[in-house]
Amino acid sequence: MTINRLSLEEYFLDIAIKVAARSTCGRLRKVGCVLVDTNNHIKATGYNGVPRGFVHCLDVPCPGAQFPGDPDTLEQCYAVHAEANALLQLGGDKEKVTTAYITCSPCRECAKLLANSFVRKIFCLELYNDLVAERILQEAKIEVIIWKLDN
Repeated sequence: MTINRLSLEEYFLDIAIKVAARSTCGRLRKVGCVLVDTNNHIKATGYNGVPRGFVHCLDVPCPGAQFPGDPDTLEQCYAVHAEANALLQLGGDKEKVTTAYITCSPCRECAKLLANSFVRKIFCLELYNDLVAERILQEAKIEVIIWKLDN
């Protein structure tokens, strides 16, 4: 009998999907991020949503909610992005966190944050249409891999 075991990529991306389900962003894009260390241990997770204490966009949409998917209107959105929330959750040993599993590739602001971290590889399920973010990640020598889940 053969037992199919999830690859690490599938495992962590499945978790990122579950994390994204907690999103409260009104821009129609639920994003989840899982940060993993060199031993393949989860060190932090994050999803996109308004700052602590704010009314959730699902209840009262912020100004950015009227521009779903437009990278040039992100400054109108109140949400703290999944990658930023995950990086904020990191404790010690930040230099050991080298891989991010994200439901969508980073925007330009999150690309800058990741470029300033020790992350060197990103697995994501879809590409966010932001050429500036792509250039930032390339210059930071962060490999971005679009992963297709089989299920």
